[in-house]
Amino acid sequence: MSAFCLGLAGRASAPAEPDSACCMELPAAAADAVGSPAAAALISFSGGSGELELALEEELALLAAGERPSDPGEHSQAEAGPPAEGSGLQPPPAQDPELLSVIRQKEKDLVLAARLGKALLERNQDMSRQYEQMHKELTDKLENGFRWGAWVAQSVKRPTSAQHLEQEKHELRRRFENREGEWEGRVSELESDVKQLQDELERQQVHLREADREKTRAVQELSEQNQRLLDQLSRASEVERQLSMQVHALREDFREKNSSTNQHIIRLESLQAEQVLEIKMLSDRKRELEHRLSATLEENDLLQGTVEELQDRVLILERQGHDKDLQLHQSQLELQEVRLSYRQLQVKVEELTEERSLQSSAATSTSLLSEIEQSMEAEELEQEREQLRLQLWEAYCQVRYLCSHLRGNDSADSAVSTDSSMDESSETSSAKDVPAGSLRTALSELKRLIQSIVDGMEPTSSRRIDDDSLEEQIRQTSEDSRALRELMEGERGKLRQSLEELQQLHSQVTLLSVEMTALKEERDRLRVTSEDKEPKEQLQKAIRDRDEAIAKKNAVELELAKCKMDMMSLNSQLLDAIQQKLNLSQQLEAWQFASSGLFTIWLLWFLI
Repeated sequence: MSAFCLGLAGRASAPAEPDSACCMELPAAAADAVGSPAAAALISFSGGSGELELALEEELALLAAGERPSDPGEHSQAEAGPPAEGSGLQPPPAQDPELLSVIRQKEKDLVLAARLGKALLERNQDMSRQYEQMHKELTDKLENGFRWGAWVAQSVKRPTSAQHLEQEKHELRRRFENREGEWEGRVSELESDVKQLQDELERQQVHLREADREKTRAVQELSEQNQRLLDQLSRASEVERQLSMQVHALREDFREKNSSTNQHIIRLESLQAEQVLEIKMLSDRKRELEHRLSATLEENDLLQGTVEELQDRVLILERQGHDKDLQLHQSQLELQEVRLSYRQLQVKVEELTEERSLQSSAATSTSLLSEIEQSMEAEELEQEREQLRLQLWEAYCQVRYLCSHLRGNDSADSAVSTDSSMDESSETSSAKDVPAGSLRTALSELKRLIQSIVDGMEPTSSRRIDDDSLEEQIRQTSEDSRALRELMEGERGKLRQSLEELQQLHSQVTLLSVEMTALKEERDRLRVTSEDKEPKEQLQKAIRDRDEAIAKKNAVELELAKCKMDMMSLNSQLLDAIQQKLNLSQQLEAWQFASSGLFTIWLLWFLI
């Protein structure tokens, strides 16, 4: 009996260490114990008193429902417990909503497992206390039985009546058998309970090991996930830092672009003002050129009138020259006749002088007949001399008349006519002798006049050539004036086109300024809205904003480059227009100078 009791005590006291191990390992594996069959079996297990089981079931029900109104201090301690167990884990950054929900669920499971482990630990402690109490009661009862047996043995040794001893012995045996049966039933019940508890403990240990493995795996996964999240957080912080630097650089670029845009706008306004001034100057210059062109056209009309007058006068002069050519030809013919008559007269004079010399040598031997003949011959000679004088005088008068006619001196003609009339009136009385050398002088003068007339024919042709060149220059001047007018119209069209392009550029600049203000407002709005969002959404939004800002910046840079190219082309066109205007003004001034020089030359020629 004592050996049986000792074996029962050994078997009953053996599960104490696994219970303590279970109590130490249970909180770590409680993450999956709520919904597992082992937990349900543990909850439905009734090995001891009913009050403890009911309290444990109520506690587990409250833990499963997520409520613990009885002990808020323990609730806060249980909530603070899992982060202490996972002290190597840092809270992951709130980036992915699914990851955050999984982490929160894991935290809730850990809190629930901690509460369940705590409840199981309390129940295990209660069961261990009950087991110790039962073991103590059993040992007390066994000691009482031993004492009762010793007392019975001592009482047997006493001298009593046999009947009384038999009754007491029978009663003691019956009581002992009853107690032995009760104790055997109770021991069998306790053995079955211990066996059930051992089985349950083994199952719980298996579940605890599985839970421990799952816990270690979950902790490892969480640590890896935490490490990944930390890496992602570091990368995200690096990306955020880079993005902040890029945003700062973009802000600087945007500020510089804004300042450059303002400078370009100011420059455009200054260029527009300068272009307005240049357009005013060009319009004034154009009006001046038009005025000068109208004056030049008037002068051209006057020159054309004068050219027509000159052409008429040239025709008149040509007719007069032709008449004078005819007169010159006639005068040359008459001169030839006079020369022939003069030669004949010289021959006759020579013959007469020879005859006279012969007559003077033979005068001494002449007779009366010869004297009569000589007198008759002298009279004939005198008549011939008179006729010769008259012919010489007529030739002299004709030469004088030709000279005066060639000189165009009417006074000389009148003088010659008066002289000829006086000579004709005095012919009857006595013909005057021609002064010695006067006929030769008249002939030389006539020759000089004829030579001057012949020489004057060449200037007439040169004048004709000058007139033709003057007409050609006047025609060229009129063509140049028409070309200048066409160029002025073209430059006017170009100026209108440049003004339209400047207006388009101004409208583009206004549109760009409106877009810049819209971008500023959108940037401020995004900055305000980005403060209330999640970091990852804010990061994605910042990336999208950065891409949009880069695209808009590129578009603005392209528009600014186009505006710069348009401005450069407009400046080059304006410079070309100004250069063409200057060239046209120089050509017009040169043409005016040439026309004034030609007019001066023509006026001098006309005056000469």
